[in-house]
Amino acid sequence: MSYTDQQLRDAVDAVFGKYDSDNSQSLDASEVTNLINDALKHMKSTRQVSNAEVQQFVAAVDKSGDGKIQKPELFEIFKKVL
Repeated sequence: MSYTDQQLRDAVDAVFGKYDSDNSQSLDASEVTNLINDALKHMKSTRQVSNAEVQQFVAAVDKSGDGKIQKPELFEIFKKVL
């Protein structure tokens, strides 16, 4: 299934609304951990992501180099994955 850019932006907005607990407009490592672990639970997995895995994920996605994930960076992930 193909999604429009607006559908993907809406999904990113929903994720940030749920996981950006400090309203910083970026996801830090703990917020990314919560996001990934919730996604794993949603997929009926009992696995938990490790701190090292989160750090690798953030490093791979973080184009700005600030150690956090901003909406545009997450949008690009959604575009690639979905």
